[in-house]
Amino acid sequence: MGQLFKIILLLFISSSAYADTGYNEALKACLDAAGYDVKNFDRFDFNRVSGCAGDARAKIEEAERAELKDFLKHNPRYRYPGQSLNKCFGKPREMPFEKSSLEVGPNGVKAQVWYKDKLPAGCFENAPWDNRDKLK
Repeated sequence: MGQLFKIILLLFISSSAYADTGYNEALKACLDAAGYDVKNFDRFDFNRVSGCAGDARAKIEEAERAELKDFLKHNPRYRYPGQSLNKCFGKPREMPFEKSSLEVGPNGVKAQVWYKDKLPAGCFENAPWDNRDKLK
């Protein structure tokens, strides 16, 4: 039982999900504040550290959510499936015809379309991954 717990704790502490976020340092500070020592690993009450570690994790996740919220505010095309590469996202679409008509008569339906002489060029601008740099 003790070995399995040690392995699970080691995997949890060294997980890559919290490696670059400062979680490891916060967990070490929590362990130091609770008086953890490697010599008393089997007898140490890790429940005393869980509240402190949970608070640190909550702060990290709150910062990540704020970053994601800011990113989506400046890059709304990522909110919709399949639109992340759409360079024309949010721009008005221009139809290739000026007007159209539909007439129903005794001999059937007559449809007419008047196309524009010149079609507008598509959206050729680059769609960067993150628009926050352009807006500043």
